[in-house]
Amino acid sequence: MVRIVLWVKMVNWGLKNFGPIVLVLTLLVPHLAQSQGVNSNTPDQIRRAYDKAFETMFQDPGNLEKTFSFAGLAIKAGDFEGAISSLERMLILDPNLPRVRYELGVLYFKLGSYDVAATYFEELLEDKKTPKALVEKAAPFIEEIESRLTNHSFSGSTFSGIKYQTNASSGPRSTKVTLFGAPSFLPDEFTNKGDFDVFVSGSINYSYDFQSEPKKLLEAGLNIYGNEQFDQTFVNARVIDAHIGPRLILPIEFLNNPVVRPFIAGDYLIVSEDESYYSHGAGFSADIRAMDTLNFNVDARIMARENKDASVLDGYRNRLTVNASYVASKTTQIQVSSIVSTEETKTNIQNNRDYSLNVSINKTFKAPFNLLKDPLSAGLSLGGSFREYAGPNPTIDPDTTRNDYTFRFSPSLTIPAGETMAILLSGGLTRVDSNIPNSEYDNISVTVGISKQF
Repeated sequence: MVRIVLWVKMVNWGLKNFGPIVLVLTLLVPHLAQSQGVNSNTPDQIRRAYDKAFETMFQDPGNLEKTFSFAGLAIKAGDFEGAISSLERMLILDPNLPRVRYELGVLYFKLGSYDVAATYFEELLEDKKTPKALVEKAAPFIEEIESRLTNHSFSGSTFSGIKYQTNASSGPRSTKVTLFGAPSFLPDEFTNKGDFDVFVSGSINYSYDFQSEPKKLLEAGLNIYGNEQFDQTFVNARVIDAHIGPRLILPIEFLNNPVVRPFIAGDYLIVSEDESYYSHGAGFSADIRAMDTLNFNVDARIMARENKDASVLDGYRNRLTVNASYVASKTTQIQVSSIVSTEETKTNIQNNRDYSLNVSINKTFKAPFNLLKDPLSAGLSLGGSFREYAGPNPTIDPDTTRNDYTFRFSPSLTIPAGETMAILLSGGLTRVDSNIPNSEYDNISVTVGISKQF
């Protein structure tokens, strides 16, 4: 307490006797630590420099450079309150100090005093004498403060483009198939056919923050997708998916305070202008941070499905997904995803269980020849799945129960086109092998699209 009182008295003395010099020195506050040759970042070294600066200032109270060197080290040491005290006293001497007002706004923002920070930033913007550079630096802080002070928040994205597929309808690999247990042959038009399509997808997310401790939010999301084939219009699809539920942060320290999201959901699918099915159900997801570089996500849901024109297909679809995301370096991220899903209907021939595993690697890198300011992102995904059906389909082969094996491979390249937009180039290879030739097919795809975040 004695140290603080003495320091305050020295600052007051300096302001009264060397006001003009003080005004100049305030512009140097963010850089004072560096000017003193303090390059170490360990807490002990910073603290020793902080204490030494105070003693130096105490021994030479008339040296304002030493006083403001202490203020700079106070910022470096995390003593924002001490830095704020000195800066606010400077505004008492001269309110027309935009740089000081900006620094105060930043410091109060770091302390979580958003209302006070907003006041300083708004005064800065209202002053016509404020340099343009400071106005540009203050504007993002105001936007962030507004988002943090409101209970409501929105976010979303869109993705649209064009795709070519060598087998858009997933037609069988060969004209030779099986019908009623005997070999048969299909006309060529029912086998794999290439086609282009244009597509658009979008999502919008809303959250309401209850401003409570522990943190609780209500979240809702809406996803849409639609495509239009050039030739094979019978596989055009329209999908609407929605969900809503709370988001809770559990105070479980040994699990690093996991985030859980119970929810209810529903979706609606239209194929070729005809209603195919709609479903509704509930689920649960959880995010668990094992360490700074390793995160897990678990998602489980059960959905009741109802078909408009085929009630025998009514039933339930259940899915359990486990994702592991690992940050291998600043530029490399690895993700492993495993999914177990089941489908239960009124007819046994459609009931199945599916097991899948996918591994993806994403790496960011600088554009060749520094053509772009922001880094590019390249991805590679490799996966496979096994699906087994509950029983044979008598119209195909009454003696054989279908089993499918799927292999997937996909490279991608993301090119930034501004802060919120990007161009995506991707390819894909899908190969399905089965003990029923009717279900075997190959498909190669190429996609070019544009994404936008908001």
